[in-house]
Amino acid sequence: MAEARWKDLFTLELLPRAVLVCFGIWLNAADSLVTTTIMPSVVRAIGGYAYFAWPVATYLLGSILGGACAGHFAHARGLRTALIAASLPYIFGCLLSAFAGSMAPFLLGRFMQGIGSGAVVGLCYVAVNALFAKPLYGRLFGLLAGVWGIATLFGPLLGGLFAAGRQWQILFFAFAVQGAIFAAAIPLLVPRGPAPPEESAVPLRTLGLLGVAIVANLAAEIVASIAAAVGLLVLTGLFLVFALRADAKAAAHLFPRSIARRGDPAAQGYAAIFLLNASTVGFGLYGAAILQTAYGLSPLFAGYIVGLEAMGWTVAALVVAGRPQAAEPFWIRAGATVALAGVVSLIFTLPSLSLPAVAISATTMGAGFGFFYAFLTRRLQEFLPPPDRTVGASAIPCVQMLGTAIGSAVCGVIANGLGVGSGFTRANVLSVGMWLFICAVPVALLGWFSAIRISRGALPGSAATPGS
Repeated sequence: MAEARWKDLFTLELLPRAVLVCFGIWLNAADSLVTTTIMPSVVRAIGGYAYFAWPVATYLLGSILGGACAGHFAHARGLRTALIAASLPYIFGCLLSAFAGSMAPFLLGRFMQGIGSGAVVGLCYVAVNALFAKPLYGRLFGLLAGVWGIATLFGPLLGGLFAAGRQWQILFFAFAVQGAIFAAAIPLLVPRGPAPPEESAVPLRTLGLLGVAIVANLAAEIVASIAAAVGLLVLTGLFLVFALRADAKAAAHLFPRSIARRGDPAAQGYAAIFLLNASTVGFGLYGAAILQTAYGLSPLFAGYIVGLEAMGWTVAALVVAGRPQAAEPFWIRAGATVALAGVVSLIFTLPSLSLPAVAISATTMGAGFGFFYAFLTRRLQEFLPPPDRTVGASAIPCVQMLGTAIGSAVCGVIANGLGVGSGFTRANVLSVGMWLFICAVPVALLGWFSAIRISRGALPGSAATPGS
């Protein structure tokens, strides 16, 4: 069947639906990028320096839970009802964060935003399948990728413009209004009834174990004893292992069953995604605070320097788009190596007070992901048995978010150990900038090894030799 043309999408019936789906993706993409930029202003206004990494981790935990439940809810209640229901916790979370006078309600608001936006994103991808003909999928996924690119450009701008004082509250009100507009448009644009053809059960046991792992990881940030923090981090690792093993045996599972087998090539691919995301999250989390405090940058300028990582990813992905499958192993190795080089370079560039050097490191780190990510995820799915490929595809963003959530909490442990819990100073943020990435290098190396291993495996049914 031939792929449709753009004009086939621009009809009175389909174009408004496409705009609605893009709007749902925007709510998630822009929200996450804006919050990274304004967090230094938030903690100055409401306190809670010791919990600086928690808003990211709680948002991602909510996103994982919401995304995992989205398909099941759509099947049980219909796509239209599911979309409306998913927008409500998002709106409530935005309002709660806007009115927050301390860190506790702010974190609850971020968690609710995560649940709502995670479910909305998952349901938007369900909507592509339910509301559009298959020949249009390529065009629609191109539009959704474009939304992420637009959010990369305008997220830091919005955050920087509203970061002064308590103006960041206006942003959360604005996102609540956008969420309300999204919810109001759903009954007009989404017909009753469209739903996934097969029921998707919720993997409650896996989600519960993952939730315990993330909570233990977050608790490690705020305990006074180093021994207690290390113990909680070990507990985090154990519960992650328990979650993977329980999921492999469950009837309803969040991950493909092969993810728990260490030698499996697909498991190596998921490990690379998890580890490389965990090793790079420190820059997105603390970069704006370091650049504002030590470099004297405005929130807007700092946001754009941090945004260079995402920009590097986007540009590099465009450069390698369309490369043949035979080139996959090369670009996976090259990209993982470039990302690792970016992590290592930040050890030296962040404390150097050289803004061009930091900009190059950030762009390099993002470009590495852009070079390898699409090839690695495509290759990973080729190694999965056909019955696991649907679950395997949906597990990719889940593993990515999980790596970011775990990595952000570990970054918080390191930063609080260096004195950031009592406030940002020029001395402690420069020390944090160096030690975050010293500690990230071993994690990035493990991710690099995992990427190399999946690049060397011969695809099932392929005549290629290992190492090709």
